[in-house]
Amino acid sequence: MTDVSIPILLAVIGMLIVVLALAVVARQLVVSRQRGAFECSIHRRSLVGGSSWQHGLMRFGTDRLRWFRAFSMRLRPEVVLRRSEIREVSRRRLAAQLPEGEDCYLVTFELQGGRTLEAIVDLPSGAALNAWLEAAPTGLVRGDAD
Repeated sequence: MTDVSIPILLAVIGMLIVVLALAVVARQLVVSRQRGAFECSIHRRSLVGGSSWQHGLMRFGTDRLRWFRAFSMRLRPEVVLRRSEIREVSRRRLAAQLPEGEDCYLVTFELQGGRTLEAIVDLPSGAALNAWLEAAPTGLVRGDAD
């Protein structure tokens, strides 16, 4: 390689990094600007057997909740909770960890098949989530008597 091609290669690599960063930010803005989106961290198992809390955005739909991981290139949601799969929901209030922090809810979804999913949401989002669960259209939830 000549001395001229090395700076050009570095410039191209730098531009690719900038374009990827802008794409991630644009995707995050698109997801967060849609109706019914709120910040949410969920407890997920990893492929190697461990588990961790991952931050992202959850969005309400008519019959499902969609969770998008923060700062990801993936356009589709990583977790989809259908209302018909949710068997039980429990909420527990968590005290703020910092003096100037806000309280939040630990929401545990018990799903069909014995699976569970835990999420941490702020208080207003927890109230909205509870209202979404209670406002299920007739016949959409299994065991619905209507």
